[in-house]
Parts: sequence; C-alpha cells; structure tokens
Amino acid sequence: MMPGPFRTRKGLLPSPLHIALLDYRDVTHPEAGGAETWLQEIFGRVAAHGHRVTLICAAHRGAPAEDRIGGIRVLRRGNRATANVTGARTALALARRERVDLFVENLCKIPFLLPAMTKIPVLPVVHHLFGHTVFQETNPAFASYVWLFEKLIPPVYRGLPFVAVSESTAADLARRGVRASSLEIVRNGLDLKRYEAIETIPKADLPVLVYVGRIKRYKGLDTVIRAFARVRAEIPQARLAIVGKGDDRPRLEAIARASGVAGAVTFEGFVPEEEKIRWLRRAHATVYPSPREGWGIAAAEAAACGTPVLASDVEGLRDVVRDRETGFLIPHRDVEAWAGRMIEILTDAALRARMGSAARARAAQFDWDVESEKMRRIAETVAAGGAG
Repeated sequence: MMPGPFRTRKGLLPSPLHIALLDYRDVTHPEAGGAETWLQEIFGRVAAHGHRVTLICAAHRGAPAEDRIGGIRVLRRGNRATANVTGARTALALARRERVDLFVENLCKIPFLLPAMTKIPVLPVVHHLFGHTVFQETNPAFASYVWLFEKLIPPVYRGLPFVAVSESTAADLARRGVRASSLEIVRNGLDLKRYEAIETIPKADLPVLVYVGRIKRYKGLDTVIRAFARVRAEIPQARLAIVGKGDDRPRLEAIARASGVAGAVTFEGFVPEEEKIRWLRRAHATVYPSPREGWGIAAAEAAACGTPVLASDVEGLRDVVRDRETGFLIPHRDVEAWAGRMIEILTDAALRARMGSAARARAAQFDWDVESEKMRRIAETVAAGGAG
C-alpha cells in the first residue's frame, strides 16, 4: 500500500512523488565523496518516507547499468567525461517514459543545465563550485570548460529555488550573481553512533597528525608537508599520516623527500571505513588545508571522534570548525602559521582535551534525520508549486 496523500505548504500531492536525481557519481563510485554521501543519506530517507527516487549518474567499472541502493533506483549511463551531457539526456528520456515530478541536480561539478531543457520543476542543490581553483587541479583546457559552465549557472537557473549545504556555499552563490526565488540550507549529517569518540581507544603513542580525504592538488597538502618539516625541527618524534588516494601523491612524495621528512610522512592509501575511523580516533589532531569546501564532512567526522581539527580559514570549513574552540582556522597557504598551530596542538595536552570535547559537542548538531525531513518538505513544496 503506497502512502499518501502528501501535504505541502501549497496543498496536497495526490500520490508519492517521483524524484529524479542527477549526479556525476553514486556512493559506490571509487571517487565518491561528501556530495554523494549527502545525496544518498538525504534521499534514502526521502525514499523511506514513501516517495519514489531515481538517481542518474555516470557508470564505473564493475557496476551494473541499473541498481538499487538504500531504496534509491540507480541508472548508470555514460562516463566521467560525458556525465553532464549523458545525464541530461537520460533524465529527459526518463521523463518521456515515466512521470517525473521533480529533478534534483546535485551541483558539485559541471551543471546539467536541465532548466533550459524541461518544464518539469528543477531543484539545484549546491555543495561547492570550483571557480578559479579548478585551474589548480587540471589542465587549462578542461579547467576553462568547467569554469565556463559554472558561469552559466546564474542565467540558466535564475529564479529557481536553491538548496545549499552550508551558509558559506549560500554566500558564494550570492557573490556569483545567483538570483534564487528561495534558498534553503540543508546541511550534512553524521552517523554519530559510528563516529562516536571511544574513551578506551588511546591516542597514538607518538604525536601524529592525520589527513583523511582525496589526494588532489587543490587540497593544499603541499602546504601541510612543508609546515610539517618545521614541526619536526621542534618535535622530532612527530608523524604525519595521509589517508586516501589520488593523483597528486607522486608530487607530494617528492615534496616530502625534498623537505627532509619522507621518513615521517606516510601515505596510507585507501582504507576501509572502520580503518579510517580508527585513524581519526587515534590522531592527536587532523589537518584539512583545502582552499574551499562546500561543507567539511571529513572535518566533522574527526570532530565526532573527539579529535581537534586544523583547517584552512575558508568557506565550508568555517561552517564546521570553530576557531580556538574545536580547533584552529589557519590562513590557507601560510606555512609559518600552519607550523605554529601544529606545534601548539601537539605540545599542549590540555588544549587538545578541551578542543576535543568541544568538537564532539559541535558534531552532535549534525543530524541526518533532521536534515532529510527538511529536504523532503522542500521537495514536496517545489514539486507542488510546479505541477503541470
């Protein structure tokens, strides 16, 4: 028996919605990140409430063309390079075959530009946009392609309701000239039970800093490695563990060798989730030197584990880290400042304990159930307002 009707601020929906999501990846993709986790956690709960949810994304090696993950039907089409074109075509074809009440574009890469192609309501969800930072990550030709497509967002999506995952992202949209009819914040949540701090798990024997995430040029890990060389001059037993995979690893390994800290910097590669959590729990502090994030999910996970966070003083990370309370916010490329804060956190046990406790309290505010309920109401309202 299907649930319904669904009441919204604009009246009753006669039946459950069919919501079609567009993203470059699903959560099983080897390069899936925070945006994919957000989509799965939020809309998995929306599907559990009774709505029908279909995700359109790029294919990846070993994954079937059609799948079901946590109540969401998954259609994998095209590849990473063609995802925006193939995704839009697949979405329009889906709407010709089946009733689709709402498209949700998960914008953290090149936009799909569906508002220019359909009268079905489109709800853009923005995690972060690259802007000029894309030129630090890829070749000039592809970076220009991304940059130009982002420039199309204000005119193509003008007058639509938007969802942003953080106040920083909302402010970034306003600076870019996005004129939304409404803008709601639907934050990331955490599995607080999974990431809880466990007092019986001790910190590492040696002072250790940990980074968890993708190893990409734009993440700024070269700054941390250069700063860590100065930390080692003060704390010879200190270690830096970089957990994750990515194509910037060879360059960073060369920087570590040139800085004289190759023996103290370890690249752990990709690790299973439980091993990742073990690193976060045993770290004396975590480091996130990115120049921009939509929302610092890895920093929030560390905070939930009771570990202080050292992060760049930039959009997205400011939404998670409270400076001098749950960790430190540091000028992005300031090697001296990073070294100073690393030394401070590694040499002051009382400071670490105070910040770790405050970090746990801060992380407890990030609740998937609360945020998914907010998203469900927004989706129902937008679909009802655009019906017909």
